[in-house]
Amino acid sequence: MRIFALGLFLFTALAGCAPPLPIADYVADARSPNAKITTQPLRFDVITVRSFLARNRQERSGARCHIFTPDQRLSAAFETPAQVRVPQFRGKPTPIHGYCHLPGTDLTARFTQDAINQSAPKGEGVRLTLARGGPRIGATISLRDRSKDRYAYPAALRVTLAP
Repeated sequence: MRIFALGLFLFTALAGCAPPLPIADYVADARSPNAKITTQPLRFDVITVRSFLARNRQERSGARCHIFTPDQRLSAAFETPAQVRVPQFRGKPTPIHGYCHLPGTDLTARFTQDAINQSAPKGEGVRLTLARGGPRIGATISLRDRSKDRYAYPAALRVTLAP
């Protein structure tokens, strides 16, 4: 009985350490479904999208996903695991919304992914200091041009499929 329990423990431990599934589906570019948007992207970010089961955190391939932005700057359909090239335009990008479904099951996922500002804030904000002489308010103002801030989507997106 002890050998069986030890074997079951080792199997469970090794299953949690399974390597990630190979990426077979590669979407070259997430393009705009709206032909009127003619702005050239500054660059492309690559997002690796993987799907996992909610209960046992096991990676599953073959989930059909669709991502889009509300401003219609991009749209893409793919199967997980996949790498999606997402265009980056000037200014703060809108969040990416997505939906995934594992065919033949009732497992789905909805998600939203925001871009992260990678530009350092450089000491901006308001500071309140309390001292013996009374409260003091100080402000630090940054002269940086926020229109030149660099944004990026995270390199990896983990989608959790649940009923």
